[in-house]
Amino acid sequence: MASDPMRRRYDVLVVGGGPAGAVTAWALARRGLRVAVFERAQFPREKVCGDFVEPRGLRLLEAMGCLRTLEAASPLPITHVAIFLQARCAYRGRIPFYGETAGLPPHGYIIPRRELDTILLDAARRAGAAVYDACTAKRVARDGRDMRVTVGRGPRDAHVRGHVVVGADGTHSMVAQCAGLRHDDRRYMAVSQRAYVEGVAVERGEAAFFFDRDLFPGYGWMFPMSDGRANIGVGILAETQTRYGISVPALFRSFVEKLRLAHPGCAGIRLAGRPLGGIVKTYGGSGSNCFDGGVLVGDAGCFVDPMTGEGITPAAESALIAAPVVAAAVERGRSDLPFLSQYERDFRAYFDPAMRYLDLCAAVMRNRFMRDFWLSAVARGCRMAAEDPALARVAGAGFGGMDVRPLSILSHLWSALVGDLGAAAAGMFGVGGGVPLSRAVQPGAHWAGAAVSWSDGWWQSLLDDPWWHTAWAADTLYKWTQVMGTLAADRDPRAQGPLASPASGGRFAST
Repeated sequence: MASDPMRRRYDVLVVGGGPAGAVTAWALARRGLRVAVFERAQFPREKVCGDFVEPRGLRLLEAMGCLRTLEAASPLPITHVAIFLQARCAYRGRIPFYGETAGLPPHGYIIPRRELDTILLDAARRAGAAVYDACTAKRVARDGRDMRVTVGRGPRDAHVRGHVVVGADGTHSMVAQCAGLRHDDRRYMAVSQRAYVEGVAVERGEAAFFFDRDLFPGYGWMFPMSDGRANIGVGILAETQTRYGISVPALFRSFVEKLRLAHPGCAGIRLAGRPLGGIVKTYGGSGSNCFDGGVLVGDAGCFVDPMTGEGITPAAESALIAAPVVAAAVERGRSDLPFLSQYERDFRAYFDPAMRYLDLCAAVMRNRFMRDFWLSAVARGCRMAAEDPALARVAGAGFGGMDVRPLSILSHLWSALVGDLGAAAAGMFGVGGGVPLSRAVQPGAHWAGAAVSWSDGWWQSLLDDPWWHTAWAADTLYKWTQVMGTLAADRDPRAQGPLASPASGGRFAST
């Protein structure tokens, strides 16, 4: 530690020094607040993650003055994507929604968390935050008008006071536990394992995603880096992993072999270190992230994309949304729950328009008996996207897109379905204009087969476990009602970002 935290009282106590905690501390320290960060690890340290920082995240790094430092290492720009289904490439091309939104870079980077988190925490230090690493926060409690955090420093504990506590201590948040807000619903948790590999031979920055029956609902990835390295891994829904007794390490080992066989650039890969496992909680499991005396940000508050499991950018965004509310609490001498609940309203206004839709998609896919239907649908979607760039750009936004507009996505998918069925009907009745009947009816045959596949999966699921099936169907219906409340939104606030978004009256803009 740079100094003894017992010697000073702070305005804000941030528990956790990952992206969410570092960005919170940076934003508050820049406002002149006295901020302390308590991080149990000694940085730099490893962190289980896909390491993918997409354009929205790069925009925030630039605003913090961190991007130039990260780019000094010449990271490989990620501009292309390949999608593999059952070990066969179904789509390959530029990422259709990169470069389409003003103010966003046309690429992403793969930045190991060992490097990224250290640079972000250094930015918080430079802004004036006191950072104490190798310091474990053990308890959080209300103490009169103050909040008290008990931190462990080797053989003895210290008690640090502050006006507000920010819980940025990850998936297994101690702060959330103390506040009675920790949620461990495995329907909204994903289990993963990742490793770094060497010997990757790619000509460009092409991220690869792998979908097959063993990984459903989940996926495998290969994210290339410079110098022939890559971050590879698998992730699967925790509920599925528990329900079917799936071994994630075994799933990872199997994926490595499939990767060597399926991807031409990965035939000679070799592990550069031991695989590491982790868990994330997605946005669907988020409840109230405010409590009397504090707020939760990042993984502690379930700010993770329900479809991709991406959490770096949402963590930083949640921190920037929380900062103005926390600053106002300090300035006005208020840290009660009614005052801090403004954070809840703000992050819901910002995240809900996109995340509710993504959560619905993830909820529908929870049913493992539907995997043949979904794999077939993805295959058809890949073929359609290759032929229709507009469809790829809009509908593809549901998986890592920069501007998720549910109504527009559903409209494009409906138009594509109607077009497919119309072409099939025309071919069947001889109105194909010279188009061979076999080609004309192919789309119709696909959707007919999809209907059969859905029906088969539905009944198999119902017969396998009626109680689980009924709960799943009810949950999906409930998610749909939630989406209906945001369906009319004509924009995705996340496309503009929390530094410029006018959502909730523009409270984020002055951070």
